[in-house]
Amino acid sequence: MRVMLVSVLFAISACSNGASSSDGTTLTWWDYFGYSPASDQAVNTLITRYQDAHPGVQIKRTPIGFADFHAKIVQAAASGTFPDIAVIDTPDVPLLASQNAIGDLTWRFASWPDKDKYLEHVRDGVKYQEKFYGVPLRSNTTALIYNADHFAQANISAPPKTWAELRTAAKSLTSADHSGLCFAAAANEQLTFNFLPLMWQAGGDLRTVGDAPSVEALKFVNALVNEDKSVPRSVLQWGHSDVEKEFAAGHCSMMVNGPWTLPSVEKAGFAWAAAPLPAGAKGPASPLGGEAWVVGAKSKNTDAAWQLLTWLADPKNSAKEIGGGLGSIPNRDDTLKDPAWKWNNAVEAFAEQMPSARARSVYGPKYPQMSEAIWTMAQQVMTGERDPQQAADAAKAKIQPLLG
Repeated sequence: MRVMLVSVLFAISACSNGASSSDGTTLTWWDYFGYSPASDQAVNTLITRYQDAHPGVQIKRTPIGFADFHAKIVQAAASGTFPDIAVIDTPDVPLLASQNAIGDLTWRFASWPDKDKYLEHVRDGVKYQEKFYGVPLRSNTTALIYNADHFAQANISAPPKTWAELRTAAKSLTSADHSGLCFAAAANEQLTFNFLPLMWQAGGDLRTVGDAPSVEALKFVNALVNEDKSVPRSVLQWGHSDVEKEFAAGHCSMMVNGPWTLPSVEKAGFAWAAAPLPAGAKGPASPLGGEAWVVGAKSKNTDAAWQLLTWLADPKNSAKEIGGGLGSIPNRDDTLKDPAWKWNNAVEAFAEQMPSARARSVYGPKYPQMSEAIWTMAQQVMTGERDPQQAADAAKAKIQPLLG
């Protein structure tokens, strides 16, 4: 979910389907994990380890900046140059599956012993029309990360667990020096990622925008931003990384953000902690982020690609790199409480939410257009352009024709 620019040398001709030769099999691999030295090294370590254990396989990796990745992968799908393996954001699964760009792995999944270890909604994230199209090796969600020093100064003894408690805490924490709560609210997918959980917690859904729960979620955001002013209007220009920097600088007492922020928060110089997102009237819910490792539909090396993906899926082979290196939250029944996945003390707060996290890929190949309607709706309320009901009605008019 993080939008990060990474400069890479990209050549379509060098990244076509892998080839078999007398020297063995070459698999082409695309990902967007070059955003930090730690993530880049984690992927390279896994690839090297696999190649050492499988001398007949060579993996040709191409890291691409996240901001460019979607366009590159769609271009590859259209031009027939899709790689053997691509690491894609899970909401892109329906789009690429509907274009026959990625391979149907359903029968392989059916005979794979580990498939049932993944949480159900994690499996949902790699499905389209009841068929499996990828392996969900890396998952994440958001949590409430808070400045414990600010909490102590405001005499707040515990993190908020409900919307009402969150609103009260945010007001108490707001001062001339820092805002009570911050979250990414720029006009892109990151705002949708943060707003959908509020609708779910209120009992609503993207498919039913315009109903009472969706309006209730908008009223709550309006209260935080425009009535209490505990959320600064500047969040309308902030992405996840901007919020991370403002929190680390002490300008936000609480933030809604993901586990990718933890390494920088560790260096912030103040006491902090993480807790599950405060729940709404219908209970907890959080957004499921992460990726699907998919195989190109025209790959000539599907067997070799599948062997690699199932090797990566074994925690014994990859827990350190996919966990700490890539900032993943455990997403299987057998890893939720596994100490090997506790690469940071705050991981537990994120892991606690995984059973109630929800996938966005369930909304189908037109999800990107639906997402734009959601973030536009939320921004209209936050800026005061429209009241919650008006904004919800406008979003409903855009979303309903997209539902299939």
